[in-house]
Amino acid sequence: MKLNIVKKGVTSALVAVILLFGAWSTTASAQVRVLRPRRVVVVQRPFFFPHYYYPNSYYRAYDPIAYQREQGYSDGHSRGKDDAKHGLANDPNSHKHYRNSDSINYKEAFAQGYADGYRERMG
Repeated sequence: MKLNIVKKGVTSALVAVILLFGAWSTTASAQVRVLRPRRVVVVQRPFFFPHYYYPNSYYRAYDPIAYQREQGYSDGHSRGKDDAKHGLANDPNSHKHYRNSDSINYKEAFAQGYADGYRERMG
């Protein structure tokens, strides 16, 4: 009987120590994340390269214009190929991605990608 009480006491103490150290390590790692935020630097770069990584990995440059162009060209290219495959007219304005976009960069790249994809599929 006394052995069971001792086992329960030792087990309870061990669980309490594990929970205490677990909570302490979680708090310490959260503080480290707060002390070292990653910085974002916006730079204007060439046409199809939206992400640039610096060697120390604390800086990540992001070019929103190049990203819009890349997305527009990719979307237009796939939709142009699809339209040519189904025998539809060569009209990028028939797609809501083109019509509803507020970005002139996206629209220009979409039209270019659409023409390239349509021409590629039609031969």
